[in-house]
Amino acid sequence: METRQNNLLKNKKALILLIGAVLVLLTALYMRHRLETRGLAARIAEQIKSHGLEIDANALKQHSYDKNASVRSLMDGEDMTAAVEASKAAGFSSDIDRRGEVYCLLAELGGGEVLTVFVVDEEVELAFIQTAEKTEVKPING
Repeated sequence: METRQNNLLKNKKALILLIGAVLVLLTALYMRHRLETRGLAARIAEQIKSHGLEIDANALKQHSYDKNASVRSLMDGEDMTAAVEASKAAGFSSDIDRRGEVYCLLAELGGGEVLTVFVVDEEVELAFIQTAEKTEVKPING
């Protein structure tokens, strides 16, 4: 009789551990899903959409990053005049001297066009569309 009680106790412990493990796994899966849908790329895609261009967050690829920088320093002397004008036309603040955590994200749009997005401290600072050859720059909502 005592061994049967021990077996039942062992089975209960195993069942409790199994339920606990399943709960931990489900929590991890939920957190991962939440991160993917509310991660930086998703928030950036929402900001871009609010300015007139719908882009899938998965299409945004990180091109470059610098922790304490500006768009100007990240571009290392590149003339950004046309990009700033196009970005301002779409409604972005486009301050290329604003310092912070700077990301440059790119997304292929097809037809030889590339979406270029500069993010400073997790907010879109500059966004524009350019041709793959970088000969033309235009606003994302144009």
